[in-house]
Amino acid sequence: MGPLETKTKHYILRVLDETKAKNVLDLYLRNRMPFEKFEPTRPDGFYTIDYHRAMLSRERKAYEAGSFIRYYIISPANPNRIIGAVNFNLYRNPSGDYVEVGYKVDSLYQNQGIAYEVLSHLIPLVSSHYNINQFDARIHPENYASIRLATKLGFKPLHLEPKSANILGQTVDIVRYGFTSHTQ
Repeated sequence: MGPLETKTKHYILRVLDETKAKNVLDLYLRNRMPFEKFEPTRPDGFYTIDYHRAMLSRERKAYEAGSFIRYYIISPANPNRIIGAVNFNLYRNPSGDYVEVGYKVDSLYQNQGIAYEVLSHLIPLVSSHYNINQFDARIHPENYASIRLATKLGFKPLHLEPKSANILGQTVDIVRYGFTSHTQ
């Protein structure tokens, strides 16, 4: 397992438990429109404390099982405010293991290099702790900020996944990007 907490130069990255459900819900409520524009359609009850308490419980169990890890981004200047998250879904396959990466930054903190700093730290960490060097990111073709970030990190477009995501109630195309880490 990777560490429950790690730090970059400017941020604390922490796997949270159910006691932080209100903080996580606050992140999603503050960013409802910008996040929903490029993420899968939310299930009923998503914007409730109970949903996030249950989600954090499931995330912790998946972390302990070694199949999923989500680090929440926290600024030391305001430790009760979550400003983003980075998650890693770990897939073990006979054809090769890989990690699917997801990330989001609070709209008030975007364009400050936060996601780049955090992912530059976490990708090598996850690669070494889980012995996986293939990272994929599924990105909406109109999410230009995410495409710029992925490209800056070294991700390359692999292929189009037609009609593979439900966003805002519509089935849309997604582009899969890939990156091979050489830090193991």
